[in-house]
Amino acid sequence: MNTDSTTEAKAKRLMGSQCLGQKNEIKREKFLIFSLGDDRFGIPLHTVKEIIGSVEITPIPQVPNFFKGLINLRGDIISVIDLRTKLSIAPSSKLALKKTSIIIVEIEGIKIGTVVDDVDEVVGLEQNQIERSLEIQGNVSSKFVTGVAKQEKQNLVLLLDIGKVLSIDELKMLKGNTNK
Repeated sequence: MNTDSTTEAKAKRLMGSQCLGQKNEIKREKFLIFSLGDDRFGIPLHTVKEIIGSVEITPIPQVPNFFKGLINLRGDIISVIDLRTKLSIAPSSKLALKKTSIIIVEIEGIKIGTVVDDVDEVVGLEQNQIERSLEIQGNVSSKFVTGVAKQEKQNLVLLLDIGKVLSIDELKMLKGNTNK
């Protein structure tokens, strides 16, 4: 089995797991958890359209370094960004063990592919598991972070507002590149 089909099978299993649950279950917000470098991040599951394995990306000249290029996904031309580069996160020391994936998200009607080091899981988090009042200092700007998830026996997960990771001008640039 090749890496792409393994990644896609894992993605289908993770995305499908969001439908499982009990009637008496406490209301949880669902997040897709992924790795960038040695850190874990999460984005709201409702923004995720699909997850694919690594595919050939056609580079575009004279664009910011985080903009990797374009992919053809079943006839749709989608702009792809490297989220680790955009957020200034160092590569993982365990990068060889990870399976690079592209998470397709939709922001303001624009589909964008985000390259991540590995897709970990889909989790349902209760509000008491999310710390929202934060004072963040570091590589990832606090304007991108909506909270920190506290999970038992696991590292903290920074929850991102994927729509704020890209500015309006960057979204317009990405949209312009897919319309060519």
